[in-house]
Amino acid sequence: MTAVADTPFAKLSTEGRLLKPTLNADTHVAGRFGFRGEISYDGPEAVLKEVFSVCEDGKPAIGFLAGSITSYESLPKLVETLGAALDGEGKYFVYISDLPQGNRLLIRFGDVKIFAIFLDETSVYNELIDTFYVDKVKLKKFDTAAKLDALADVGLKYDEVSNYKEVSYADGLAIKNAA
Repeated sequence: MTAVADTPFAKLSTEGRLLKPTLNADTHVAGRFGFRGEISYDGPEAVLKEVFSVCEDGKPAIGFLAGSITSYESLPKLVETLGAALDGEGKYFVYISDLPQGNRLLIRFGDVKIFAIFLDETSVYNELIDTFYVDKVKLKKFDTAAKLDALADVGLKYDEVSNYKEVSYADGLAIKNAA
């Protein structure tokens, strides 16, 4: 059994940022630790919601993370707060409510790549299923850890960058504000 203190989530846990966990433990994949819940990143109002995230034994950072935020402007603070828990090898999907509809942006913060995606009134779970073409009926039979494993397995291999417009954070802000 892996302790959160032995994972890239340790600093976030120590700082009290891992909120409302529905999973904060090993998953069914050997050597994989998962967190489902919320991550606070800039006071009580700024929360990465509907988080799906995993890390693998021996890896210094979270390998897969998905969640939603309400404001594009808070994206740099989210990346700053997660800090060393993110790296250039990870797959990070942030669904953002105030991006103009249909936008899919790839934004780099140093070597960290964030897939920033418009989110309307659906859930991160449903968006991941659609993005990754995962069988929703099959997933319904799984427990929380198995659902996370199924989504992470696909997410960790995701390489559809051609579906995203690569922009700087500032260019993304201009896109958001032009709408």
